[in-house]
Amino acid sequence: MYEMLIGYPPFCSDDPRMTYHKIINWRTCLTFPEEPKISKEARDLIFHLLCDVELRLGTGGVEEIKAHPWFKGVKWDMLYEMEAAYKPVVTGELDTQNFERFPQVEDPQSTVPRVGPWRKMLTSKDSNFIGYTFKKSDMLKSVGASGIDMRENEPSKPPSLVSLFGHMDLKGTALPEEKQE
Repeated sequence: MYEMLIGYPPFCSDDPRMTYHKIINWRTCLTFPEEPKISKEARDLIFHLLCDVELRLGTGGVEEIKAHPWFKGVKWDMLYEMEAAYKPVVTGELDTQNFERFPQVEDPQSTVPRVGPWRKMLTSKDSNFIGYTFKKSDMLKSVGASGIDMRENEPSKPPSLVSLFGHMDLKGTALPEEKQE
């Protein structure tokens, strides 16, 4: 409501931290500019919506909000039958003529994909695992469905290197079967 009447959000700032600060300190930071002028009823409604929960308009039900003086004259039961105050002309689902136009600004950083330094260190094989997650419960379900008996009370052991990679020499070359023992 504030943004629609004033033209910008009540706690806006170029710095997100300052915006957070203003929101947290709303009691001192909620102010109204000299222009544009808004009615005292509009100002009162905004103050009663941006306040402590115990005092907030509507905590006793929607009728509190409907009864506020700013809504004086609104026929709540007739809203669906009333003619809209403004009907925009729309020529299709991609028609944007009713939106505000902003000049196109070329952002030099937008053409170069930003990648964290850790991502540059990954090999192409590593990138296959980005977003991969593993849950032990998923494995237990699939093992249980395959008919393998997995006793939950037995402590689990990590797999051995031999079970993962087979028998290898110090250079990482697989050993023939006769030298494996």
